[in-house]
Amino acid sequence: MRKIRLSIAQKLIYSFGLLVLLSFGLLVFAHLVKLYHSNLRESELQAQTESMAYIYPFARTMDQTTTMLETLEACLLELQKNQFHNRENAITLLKEVLADNPELLGVYTLWEPNAFDGNDANNRNKNSYDDATGRFIPYVVRENESINVFALEHYEDKEMGRFYQLPKLTKSFTLLEPYPYEINGRLIWMTSLVLPLLDEQGRFLGIVGADLSLDSLQKQIEKFHPLGGYATIVTTENRYLVNGRNASLINTPYQLWSTNDELEAMKGTSSRIAYTSDPSESGTVLRMFYPILIHNVLWHIETVIPKKNMLSNYYSSLWESILITSVALLFMAAAMAFLVRKIILVNIHKVVRATSAFAAGSGEQRLNIHTNDEFEFMALHFNNMLMQRKEAEQVIEYQSTHDLLTGLPNRYAYHIYMEEQSTKRRHQDGHYALLFIDLDRFKMINDTLDHAMGDQLLMQMADRIVYAVGAAGRVFRFGGDEYIALLEDVPHLHLAAHTADAILKTISAPIQLKDRMFYITASIGISIQHEWTPAAADKLIKEADIAMYVAKKEHNSSKVYTASMNDVTKREQLLESSMSQALELGQFMLYYQPKVEVATGRIYGAEALIRWSHPELGMVSPLDFIPIAEKTGFIIPLGEWVLYTACQQMKEWERMGLPQLSVSVNMSMIQFQQKQIVHTIERILTEAGIRPEQLELEITESIFMDNAEHTLTILHELKQLGVKLSLDDFGTGYSSLSYLQNIPLHTLKLDKSFISGIVDDFKKQMIFKSVIVIAHNLNLNVVTEGVETQEELEIICGHQCDAIQGYIYSPPVPAGRFAQLYMEHNKNG
Repeated sequence: MRKIRLSIAQKLIYSFGLLVLLSFGLLVFAHLVKLYHSNLRESELQAQTESMAYIYPFARTMDQTTTMLETLEACLLELQKNQFHNRENAITLLKEVLADNPELLGVYTLWEPNAFDGNDANNRNKNSYDDATGRFIPYVVRENESINVFALEHYEDKEMGRFYQLPKLTKSFTLLEPYPYEINGRLIWMTSLVLPLLDEQGRFLGIVGADLSLDSLQKQIEKFHPLGGYATIVTTENRYLVNGRNASLINTPYQLWSTNDELEAMKGTSSRIAYTSDPSESGTVLRMFYPILIHNVLWHIETVIPKKNMLSNYYSSLWESILITSVALLFMAAAMAFLVRKIILVNIHKVVRATSAFAAGSGEQRLNIHTNDEFEFMALHFNNMLMQRKEAEQVIEYQSTHDLLTGLPNRYAYHIYMEEQSTKRRHQDGHYALLFIDLDRFKMINDTLDHAMGDQLLMQMADRIVYAVGAAGRVFRFGGDEYIALLEDVPHLHLAAHTADAILKTISAPIQLKDRMFYITASIGISIQHEWTPAAADKLIKEADIAMYVAKKEHNSSKVYTASMNDVTKREQLLESSMSQALELGQFMLYYQPKVEVATGRIYGAEALIRWSHPELGMVSPLDFIPIAEKTGFIIPLGEWVLYTACQQMKEWERMGLPQLSVSVNMSMIQFQQKQIVHTIERILTEAGIRPEQLELEITESIFMDNAEHTLTILHELKQLGVKLSLDDFGTGYSSLSYLQNIPLHTLKLDKSFISGIVDDFKKQMIFKSVIVIAHNLNLNVVTEGVETQEELEIICGHQCDAIQGYIYSPPVPAGRFAQLYMEHNKNG
């Protein structure tokens, strides 16, 4: 017979059936709803009544102040009209008014020049309420228990003198928004009621005003808490005059609970009431707005009461109802406890024990439940999860200690291994070495490949290194193009150097990927230690890295660390770290070395040579920082800057009246690996507004070391653009003549070494002459660099060389000096 399967939900429903039969929740709910609405209406009436206790006195104060100002206005105009020009009488009147109105901070009047008594000139700085102009500008202020008189300040200022500027402009009553005013060294926030003083013809004579201290108003409103709520006063411009909840909100924009349109809907000439949210309260609040008309300006007093404060009677009844219901449910719960325990708790305890063991790291605690319901289904999934966790832990452990691309142990595995060895072999004698292997120019090569080919290259390099090291040590991959070979128990120190040479040899063998041949070299730094210590792991890496950095200068070489290498690497690290900032700060500059036509003796162009004025190291040679820029890839933005600056300088020389000169710029092999190099050069030429043939790009044979076909395509595109190409440093390296027939060249530049010692060496002269003849037959111009003596110049001119560049004419000079040199030389020529 088939077992009936009941879900946990079904079992609970059957168990709670008795509870549904005994429930009287609907009756209690109906009672509470009725009580809720009744209590809410009573609280609204009470809130309105309590609010009036503050609103009426405040409105009365503002009305009395307005009336007082109108009376004071009439009295002052009467004094002026009847020529009672005794200023002391007016001061006495102001003091009496302030004494009769204790809620005011101060009263004042300000008259236009000579408008009060026509005697301003005789009252300059005469009394405390006179200033240097002599105008009648008394300010009667209440300070502590005394009344003092000062002169009004800043009244001519458009912002600080709004109490004067606005009434003068409008000639009508003005109620100022809150503003600060300094009285006797104290900055006081206040609001002002101001009336203009006008003569019978309506001409503006001055103002009379009264100040209310916001501090005093704030203290009054903080005492007002209708039903535990608070009140605020909102000005016409929707700013807080005072805030009974938060004094720091004085003179800040009104905090909207919704949109500005809802706020404007609440404001009006009659009181409004609504339930809204509140930015400073959780839950709903009762919000009441009461209009306060001050002369012709409308302000509002807002009362905010948390809704929960209005339902105290309701909550009391609610708790009584809950208590009654709880007692009834208590009996039912006791009856159900047995059923729940029988159906659920036993299995829950099993789940708790299993999951606790799982959380503690144990993977052996399986969950055995056979109830033919969701508990059994959950147990099945839990047991599957245990198996998956074991498998995942094994995968994670492998991934954390191995490089996923090459399968070699990684940096983390290296530190774990060194920590184990330092504990196991602590203070044991014996030599061991670390070889830090970094592939030369891999980043540049990788940029020309897709990621798949780059990964294949790294994997082949890893296999070659492992093969070269063999059983002599362990190989780790540290990331990117960096590998580590750890040689333990080195019997002879030269074994480390021998292993390094074997690695360099196997790496340098050609690699073919997808019908392309690559030639990779490496630089290796070697660190040797004599004792296993906890600090050895990091020390080995640091020293070998420094040695590798030095080896990088020679490529395809290895160096053993010495203490003297620290100074070299520190200088290079300083240069590397400050390159980007140097470009931003304008520390790089271009010098220009003239190129002179042999036939005419005139300067026809220049070579742009970069210099770096370092704030700490002084003038840094390009031989020091260009290799670093190429290694880091910074040569890309630096080379673009050189091109841009040189082209802009050519245009500047044209504006100075110089003819269109040709400027040559050296190009790095890395720049030619950029896919957009032709577009970049075309953009720079267009921005500068110069002709393409004015720019000459100097290249070397090294640009063909990688992807020669791609490089040749770019050179043809540049020639089609109109840019001239020059083969630089001819006479160094391999100097293969095959390049001359394949590259779309315009100029061949002979290196300085080509003419070194040519004066006394007939064979060199013949070689020099032959190269010129070959170049001319290939329609190439020839420029000889590094000419320094008159004897060299005569030999070069005698063999029909086209142009000369060297110190015999000028060293590289700044752009301004080059322009001067051009005009002087060509004028003399």
